[in-house]
Amino acid sequence: MLTLLSIYGVASVFIPTLSPLEKDSEGDSGLGRLDLSISNTTEHSLGILIIGAGNTVRKSQVSPSRSSTEAPYGSWPSPITSNLVTEPISAVVEPPRIDPITGLVFWSEEVNGRRAVYHFDPDTRKVVRWTGPDYDVVSRVHEYGGGSFTVYNNTLFFSRGEDDALYRQDGPEAQPSRLTHGQKKRYADGVYSPEWNALFLVMEDHSRVEERGLQEPRNSIVMVDASSGKEEIIVEHADFFASPRVTQDGLHLVWIQWNHPNMPWDENQMFVAELKEDRTDITISRFFQHGSMMTPFFDQNNELFYVHDSTGWWNLYWVNRRGFEINLTPQSLEVGWPTWRLGRQAYDINPRLGAREAVVICGHDLTVVDLRKQKRRVIKTDYTTYSLGVAYSKTGDKVYTVASDGVRHPRLVEVEVRTGRTRDVSRASDAGVEEGYISTARLMQFPTTQGDFAYGYLYSPKNKDYHAPAGTRPPLLVKVHEGPTDAASTALNLYYQFFTSRGFAILDVDYRGSTGYGKLYRNKLNEMWGVYDVEDVLAGASHLVKEGLVDEARLCIDSSSMAAYTMLSALTIPGSVFKAGASYYGVSDPETMATNTHKFKKNYMEALIGNLDRHKDRYVTRSPLRNYERLEVPMIFFHGANDKVVPPDQARGMYKLVKSKHLPAAFIVFEDEGHVFTHRESLSRALEAEFYFFAKVFNFTPADIVSNITIDNMDGEQTGKEERQFPSRRRPSSFHQDHGPKGPVNDITEAKPT
Repeated sequence: MLTLLSIYGVASVFIPTLSPLEKDSEGDSGLGRLDLSISNTTEHSLGILIIGAGNTVRKSQVSPSRSSTEAPYGSWPSPITSNLVTEPISAVVEPPRIDPITGLVFWSEEVNGRRAVYHFDPDTRKVVRWTGPDYDVVSRVHEYGGGSFTVYNNTLFFSRGEDDALYRQDGPEAQPSRLTHGQKKRYADGVYSPEWNALFLVMEDHSRVEERGLQEPRNSIVMVDASSGKEEIIVEHADFFASPRVTQDGLHLVWIQWNHPNMPWDENQMFVAELKEDRTDITISRFFQHGSMMTPFFDQNNELFYVHDSTGWWNLYWVNRRGFEINLTPQSLEVGWPTWRLGRQAYDINPRLGAREAVVICGHDLTVVDLRKQKRRVIKTDYTTYSLGVAYSKTGDKVYTVASDGVRHPRLVEVEVRTGRTRDVSRASDAGVEEGYISTARLMQFPTTQGDFAYGYLYSPKNKDYHAPAGTRPPLLVKVHEGPTDAASTALNLYYQFFTSRGFAILDVDYRGSTGYGKLYRNKLNEMWGVYDVEDVLAGASHLVKEGLVDEARLCIDSSSMAAYTMLSALTIPGSVFKAGASYYGVSDPETMATNTHKFKKNYMEALIGNLDRHKDRYVTRSPLRNYERLEVPMIFFHGANDKVVPPDQARGMYKLVKSKHLPAAFIVFEDEGHVFTHRESLSRALEAEFYFFAKVFNFTPADIVSNITIDNMDGEQTGKEERQFPSRRRPSSFHQDHGPKGPVNDITEAKPT
């Protein structure tokens, strides 16, 4: 067992040698700003945003189709119904992994609310399901999980959600056998080493919390014998671990670790150690520190690769045999994603002998890097976004990744490296809607406070059958992504299309603090959550009004759970531009998030707002719950009666306030829901109710949306009832259109109602 307290005297510190950030004439290092160009679109009515090097915005109008009917924005009927939106889909939830012996491609897919492992045979092109319905393949390490399985020589090792134990399955028809038998232990992000016949994994031990009264579970890296299940702790005494990886000869182990109060995207360390027969005494050979490192990996030559943000962007680095570190993607584009979940791998090294190339998800591109010449080329496919991970085939001529675009849901695809030819692998669920009703995202850059810029994805109203009268502008719905250290997604989202196909514009804001725009942009939200994010959603909406693209009188905003903090803050700030809002089980008080959460997020609020003891005033002044008297706009609230994360009384108090000010207000409670709605009928009813509410507030008549909700303070619709209750049938949905990390249902427990 390695205790890090004992290694600092012998470890050599390996700090990458990097060129300094280039600065412009004013000494600015970029702040994550990009020169953006947005191509033409056929979408009706709204202007096309084209952002060039001069940060200027130009508009060009597109004439409506001659065959379309004129009707006001918001009143267009659409084939994208609430039932279609909430239809369960098969979603790829973990990246592909290649069996290095058989060449089979493995991945995890969510089916009817449970996760199963499948393989694809590149030779026969057959897909085979491995795990049965009694095995939910999921990990809960760090609460967000990921990295729930690994495979070697037709043997699958996976974490089972029902008991958190590791299981072994020798073939798709075999019955899984339990490998570990410890109680209250979780495992994730493992790799199999044939030299040791063992798995190296991140382990999270919750047994000590109850048995010894510890406040937090203990994390470590363990080695589990693949035959007996015998477990040995290899590394401990850090708060968190990720990505243990072993060289093919079994002689070296690399891993990432970090400690409170840091989050993994703030500051962590990477260690390389020699593995010996006596594993209680391993020797550190390299120690990487400073900045955020991710996803180390050894290739077939035992050379190390990893992702680092030393340039201000997450780039891919190669430490060659001579010990030199080479930046393989020296671009202002991000490689990888924040480590909310484990097991993601945004690059892979070609396993073919002599190939010497890597494939990298770099920004939104699938890029091939020649390791000899250090040249890069983008693989041109008909997809626009790649996520979760990428892996080379055993033969090295193809790669497998999860691809999507604005008209297709994410699916596992096979891509020929040389030609870019792409074929679907997983059983992707198509939208079942003509593209004439689908609005695709356009990236926009807009000015915000402090002389900065922020970003967002604009979805224009689009319906091939309808256009709006000349001179009119659509209502705008602003969306706030989860995280907040995350980013908006451009993958097909039918929730968005439900609105855009009926005449709404949508702005999905990547406020300061979002990922994908470099380290400096990501760090701007440090101690400024509840300020910069709020200013950015306000600035985005105001910018579209200024450009004449949306109706100033019909600006609304919605969000859910933790992201609703930004949304509610934007509605309670003096001078808010929004005219209406919708809150789904919204977290409204940052102090409850700081004091009632799990280990991984224990110090997250300290980074985002500040230390609670020293900056109590910030938590008070930035709390929508404590300043809810400022609510001056119509609001609709959706909540689960069994919500233990955000007690319904918090939303009920806000609802009563809005109602008392004689503003339109509604409070919808679903009897069988908790925090985060899971029943399809609840999702469908809430979606229709939200649209109906905005229609009433903004005084337009929806063509095909009917809701039986009661809106207080609307003519002819007042009632003595305080809220509307809906029963929810217990029909779980595997629908996951919203993006960003999902916390556990016990997150922020015992929040005090007002």
